Amino acid sequence: MDFVLPKPPSVRGYALHRIAAGMTGGEKVLFADCGDHLRLRTEKPLDVAAQPVRTVAGGDIVGFELRACVGSKIKGKHRYFHTSDWRSRHQWLDRQGERHGFAIVTVHCTARMLPVEAGARRFTVDQTDFTGVLKVTDAEKFNAAVANGIGNKARAFGFGLLII
Repeated sequence: MDFVLPKPPSVRGYALHRIAAGMTGGEKVLFADCGDHLRLRTEKPLDVAAQPVRTVAGGDIVGFELRACVGSKIKGKHRYFHTSDWRSRHQWLDRQGERHGFAIVTVHCTARMLPVEAGARRFTVDQTDFTGVLKVTDAEKFNAAVANGIGNKARAFGFGLLII
């Protein structure tokens, strides 16, 4: 289920991770900051407004949004693409599509380096926002990606939730 929790637009970053973890008692949760509300995707029942997660069939064409931390790992270190390198970001998304049962029809992305404060730690992560249309090539893999997220970096900061 997707749960919608109203929030002040000024609440962002790691505070949202703490809110999401607190709402689910530390159980697995994907979340996205939608400005005036927080979208939580979890199997745990919560006492906030709920919406069923949309499922799709093979061949379906759907619009999507995805915030991801895009890059590669070289010799154990995260390497992010330059913020103007949209081709590498599109290629990353194409590879994710192959793994998760979809093909991109059209996509637009924007990128920036996001400063993060997590307690005393300060660092930056890549924030790439994808918006577009995709075609489902394998419904089972795709529905698993919708339930479990895409990408493996920065999930604690609201990345990886595929919204269709």
